Amino acid sequence: MTLGVLRGTLERNKDSVARARLLTGKAATPVPFRVKLAKIYIPRRRDILPEGMSAVDAQGVVKGEWVDWDPVENEKVPAERVILYIHGGAYFICNRKTHRGITYRLAKYSQARLLAIDYRLAPEAVFPLPLNDIISAYLFLIDPPPHTGAPKYRPEQVTFMGDSAGAALALSALLWLRDNGRQYPMPGAAALISPWLDLTHSMPSWRLNNPYDYLPDGSRDPKYITADRSHYYVKDNTQLAHPLVSPLFASEDASRPIPPLLIQCGDAEKLRDEIITFVAARFPTSPITLEMYEDQPHVFQMFATFESISRVALRRMGAWTMDVARARHVHDEQNGSRHADYASFAGPARQVLHVSNHKGHAITPVQDPVGIVDEARTILQERGQWADGHPQMSRSASMFVLDPDVALYDSDVADELDGLAIGGGQIRY
Repeated sequence: MTLGVLRGTLERNKDSVARARLLTGKAATPVPFRVKLAKIYIPRRRDILPEGMSAVDAQGVVKGEWVDWDPVENEKVPAERVILYIHGGAYFICNRKTHRGITYRLAKYSQARLLAIDYRLAPEAVFPLPLNDIISAYLFLIDPPPHTGAPKYRPEQVTFMGDSAGAALALSALLWLRDNGRQYPMPGAAALISPWLDLTHSMPSWRLNNPYDYLPDGSRDPKYITADRSHYYVKDNTQLAHPLVSPLFASEDASRPIPPLLIQCGDAEKLRDEIITFVAARFPTSPITLEMYEDQPHVFQMFATFESISRVALRRMGAWTMDVARARHVHDEQNGSRHADYASFAGPARQVLHVSNHKGHAITPVQDPVGIVDEARTILQERGQWADGHPQMSRSASMFVLDPDVALYDSDVADELDGLAIGGGQIRY
């Protein structure tokens, strides 16, 4: 029933940014009495201008809040661990307050301080402006301005976390740090909930799992969506396949490994196949743990108040965060080093796990995750909803489908998908 209400609400308001924000803008998830919340204002970094940003775009501050489960005796002294949390909301709705049900639990289960931020939202702020906010917040943790009196953390003490669009932003920030030399150290780890990795919607689960997930087929406010712009977060469709917009199009760099990464998703969610493909095909040797939860929709962790499997997932994320931090500490002590170079720190072994939704929540390894994507594609082919190659469609015609797949009418994106060897065909409407 909860999923039905949520899906109905999102569907009814997908054609209006204003209505969607009205529903979520004032919502604040209640937290237990013992949880301490403290506002903070983080100056944007004008020296961090990804993808041609101007210094004018980096003016002002990023609003945030500290979330503490355990009392902090001296806020100027860094805790053992700190989490930077980036909320989801399809890049245009929600805020740090709407996600407190997740953030306070992660602070509790990780035994860490947690900094949740409000990045700039689309369509007013498009790529890469929100990315500047994420990087500014991270650098504030590891190199705070002296006048702020804020605690200074070592990079390896920081874990990026986020859900949905926020998880994608966390991963994009990680990739930007990786690609911009060693002057910007990467964080110690990242733990992501249902990251939105492919804004081209090129994976079969986007259609196959549609009946089981609450995500709408797209947002279609005519004030912002045009034939050349199918998503609020981008200036136009040429950016949809950018690796910092859709990290599915990114790839490993052996000379600059990413830190340990945990990804959780539901095996009934629409983003499942892009997550599997990212782990198995795009970053096949990186230290990634993927957990797929039986029969769960997108960001099912938000239902932790009602569902035991949601609490199980958040507890596992907290335990994983502590395990990685301990392993890193042991590594540094043995090697006499404290730095964020992951060439020598392997982190946890790669694994893909299935978590049961039945009593006991049994955990079993997934031997062939790519086979799940192949099976989904086969089912769509049998239904006549998937075609070999990349059939072309006029831009005007594409606007009449519920959620236009840019690969259907953008030859550059289609060629890129072919190059990644992940497309293999496209969805028929």
